[in-house]
Amino acid sequence: MTNYDLSLKVFDFLNQAKVKSVVVCAGARNAPLVMALQGQNFKVYTFFEERSASFFALGLMRAHSLPVAVITTSGTAVAELLPAAIEATYQGLPLIIVSADRPKSYRGTGSPQTIEQVGLFSNYVESTYDIDIYQEEFKFDWSFKKPIHLNVSFDEPLIDERSTDYEKFRVQLNKVLKYQDQAAFSKVNRKPLIIVGGLEGADVPEVIKFIESMQVPVYAEATSQLAHVDRISEFMIRAGDIVVKKIFQDKICDSVIRIGTVPTLRFWRELEIEFIEIPVMQFSNLHFSGLSRPSAVLPMADLNEIQIDCDDNHLQDVQMVDQQLQKQKLKLIEKFPQSEPALVAALSEVIAYQPLYLGNSLPIRHWDQFASAASMAVYANRGANGIDGQVSTYLGWSEAFTQSFCLVGDLTAMYDLASLGLASQLRPGKKRVIIINNFGGQIFGRIFRNDLFINSHQTQFKHWAAMWNWDYQLAKNKDDLQEMNGDHLVLEIQPDAHQTKLFWDEWDQLCRRA
Repeated sequence: MTNYDLSLKVFDFLNQAKVKSVVVCAGARNAPLVMALQGQNFKVYTFFEERSASFFALGLMRAHSLPVAVITTSGTAVAELLPAAIEATYQGLPLIIVSADRPKSYRGTGSPQTIEQVGLFSNYVESTYDIDIYQEEFKFDWSFKKPIHLNVSFDEPLIDERSTDYEKFRVQLNKVLKYQDQAAFSKVNRKPLIIVGGLEGADVPEVIKFIESMQVPVYAEATSQLAHVDRISEFMIRAGDIVVKKIFQDKICDSVIRIGTVPTLRFWRELEIEFIEIPVMQFSNLHFSGLSRPSAVLPMADLNEIQIDCDDNHLQDVQMVDQQLQKQKLKLIEKFPQSEPALVAALSEVIAYQPLYLGNSLPIRHWDQFASAASMAVYANRGANGIDGQVSTYLGWSEAFTQSFCLVGDLTAMYDLASLGLASQLRPGKKRVIIINNFGGQIFGRIFRNDLFINSHQTQFKHWAAMWNWDYQLAKNKDDLQEMNGDHLVLEIQPDAHQTKLFWDEWDQLCRRA
């Protein structure tokens, strides 16, 4: 078998996995793969930076609902894919890592660009297949619920030709069932709260049906895709996740039904400590419970197959608490119009019903709490909850839309400075990367009261936009948000730090008194 043959066998696997797009980070060692791609029908994206490329692949998977392969050269280039593999694992995304490697005899020698690539991804791939030209049969088992790693060793000379006996080498891909959850199941009590995390579009109608049948209070995060559904609006908590904690402290609710991905709100973590006795029933397409205590996860298909008896009146008690705090919140937004919460509320009105990617840390929490207008399609990397690769993921996801928006924090944008270089390969469409620049990780300022956690800086993003030929606008008030010009735009929002502090001081006081 030649290197060219081996490359074609890798592509046989990709075709059997229904891959339509590959992201190539070209180098010397993966030259056989790069050259053999010329005869394939994949949509090929290329990029110089492996970490951005792999997060971009996650976005493409969400855009097209198909596996995507990332092809790298050998050495530390492979290690750059670990963060995206971790994120894909906890989102259940079928990322395919194809890493070129030097011959197996080089391992452990310290020769140039030779590292131990087999096993590099540890728990964050379902399997690693270590293949070379000496194999005659290639059998791959994969559930498509977790990344898979194909490590492909190539010897010199790298560039050769297809052999005459190419057809005798067989590739077989078997889809296997994994992750049967056998944990104990917790039954809910009479006064449940439904918490809805991220949902796949196909699951939304069944979740709406379930909420209508239950008629109990619901806390739905932005990634649930439920914020715009009028017929279940009467059940929704609007004032924010502080209401969730309060209704359990006051014993208005006594159990939780979680639907979708692991929730973002702080209360979910408090189920491990302050509310550890609260029963939790879970429905999700992923096997992760998001809790350290035993808690089974039932498939989404079972959602409307289970009978749950509830009291008739606890919804009204929750609504009373929620409406009181919602009214106070809106007054504070009007009182401090240049605060961070007020500008997020204003932004939601400007981009209402448009596709939106939310970055981790403050933006996703601010959107859940302060967005006053809904978006039809909302996505976020909520697997490992990291701030790396966010803009790259957004750009891959944006391929599904003619216009889309991305809201991230300043440190998140600085983590992904190479990302905007991917945009030149995307199909035409308006892309807006919106950065809330509060000059540091201000989410930690209210938690630890220690400036070392904030990572303060004075960086602005005008020159970053110029570096990649994107348009740039600066916004400091609501009026500045009204016009977003250009096809590719970086919009930098700079809230007033003093107004933001005053907002949170008053809001915290109101919540304590509620």
